[in-house]
Amino acid sequence: MRKYEAAALLPDLTISFQNHVAPAIPLFEEATSAFARGTLIQTVRGPVAIEDLLPGDYIETAGGSEPVMWIGSTVFVPGDCGEASILTHLTRITPDTFGLGRPGTDLLVGPAARMVQRREKLRELIGQDAVLAPVADFADGDRLLRVQPHGGVQLFHLMLKRHTILQVGGIEMESYHPGHSAGQTMSAATRALFLSMFPNLEGLEDFGQLAMTRTTRAALESLHA
Repeated sequence: MRKYEAAALLPDLTISFQNHVAPAIPLFEEATSAFARGTLIQTVRGPVAIEDLLPGDYIETAGGSEPVMWIGSTVFVPGDCGEASILTHLTRITPDTFGLGRPGTDLLVGPAARMVQRREKLRELIGQDAVLAPVADFADGDRLLRVQPHGGVQLFHLMLKRHTILQVGGIEMESYHPGHSAGQTMSAATRALFLSMFPNLEGLEDFGQLAMTRTTRAALESLHA
């Protein structure tokens, strides 16, 4: 089991703060483990550390400024994970990995972080020229490093009204969405526990559509095979 924190913007514009204990499995961990404490998020009033954001704050997205609807958080503790956990390591993106100032400083992300990848062949295959792939897939031991900090690291994820793309350290990354297959295998009890973390939603359908297709680095590399 793992501890999770969730803050949600309710319909009456008040903010709900809750603590939860739930299984240490991808369904819950992916909702809370994209960006490390200290990550700067671009808001309408300038960059703000992710731990200082509140639901209702407006942040910049690919579709313009939008309010944060939900913030999930958990703590990565080295060596403290179960067999099903994805929180086994973090990924450090070193400065200028994806071009000048992208990112400008070290950027530490968790296993839930996905970034936009563009390939020419994608449009003829799926009708769009970009997809989302896990940052961890691209760890190369040089510019993107698989790391396991010696101490605990607080991790976060952000949900908006709709799934969208954020600029994080100059890199295009996604906001939170559980994915369309999330509800296919969970039991009724697990579904109820998961939705209890989102008091501003009534059901899984309220997450809406994915802004981009999700895939893996291996699938992208197969396009060049």
